Amino acid sequence: MNNFLFTHKVFNLVNLLFAAAAATAFIPADFPVNSPLAYVTVLIFFEIRFIVSVVQRKKKLVNLVDLYSIIFSFFLLWDLGSKVFKVLHYTLFPPPENVFYIFTEDYPQMIIGFFHSMYLIITSVGLGMGLGVALGLFIGWYQRLREALFPVITMIASVPALVYAPYIVAIAPTFQSASIIVIFMGIFFPTVMNMSTNVKNVDQKLIDSAKSLNLSDFQMLIKVLLPVCAIPIVGSLRIRIATAFMILVMAETIGANSGLGYYVRRWAAWADYTKVFAGIILIAVVVTAINALIGLFEKKALKWVEQND
Repeated sequence: MNNFLFTHKVFNLVNLLFAAAAATAFIPADFPVNSPLAYVTVLIFFEIRFIVSVVQRKKKLVNLVDLYSIIFSFFLLWDLGSKVFKVLHYTLFPPPENVFYIFTEDYPQMIIGFFHSMYLIITSVGLGMGLGVALGLFIGWYQRLREALFPVITMIASVPALVYAPYIVAIAPTFQSASIIVIFMGIFFPTVMNMSTNVKNVDQKLIDSAKSLNLSDFQMLIKVLLPVCAIPIVGSLRIRIATAFMILVMAETIGANSGLGYYVRRWAAWADYTKVFAGIILIAVVVTAINALIGLFEKKALKWVEQND
């Protein structure tokens, strides 16, 4: 029985596809192909992730096989289509060996672009969500303020921040400040709307109980409403980050001289689609990693709330 399980775990579809993809990486082509070592390293990374997940049994084996079979099938078909069967033109769809080799060649530019983009994201999202939560508290709590400002904020928020991007980039003193303003607008107004709506929808019994303790308005906002209403805002953080990256990449394709979006725009202008693909993959990896960190933060925040309840 143990031998059967061992054989089933070793000789399965995922491992066969991994072996096929790795072997295909070393097939020569009639056009220039860079060293496959970086690409094979990526394949090995996914194979190790699969093996570790199987050993730790984080998911059912069938689910893991399905997930990693799709990943290795994608890489295998990409390589075969570009290099062997040639149904994908190698200029527009360069083989994965060439794409992943770029990470070993252009990593200094990518690192600089990463830190530049992350500075803009952290600054603008932090300001947008921080000020949005604060203003949303006041608008949601004070009815007169809500009736005066909420319609105006709703109207402004209905216009995508990307619409303002070309104009703000043109009038701002620096591109960096323009990017922060554009991303801030895309985060601030939706956060204000969500926060004020959350405050307005708080259970009246909770508010009456807090009022019975003779809390001041400031204490009511900070000690009662903020903890209750901020949790849904934390839950929407992934959407805010995704929105911020979308705005940033769009803004960086307009007038930046550094950043992840700039890297893609620069090489797209030179029709170097190998580097364009590498830039797109880098952006996808960065957003995925940030979402994973946000997921951990959400678990900690929700755990803290449950413990305090």
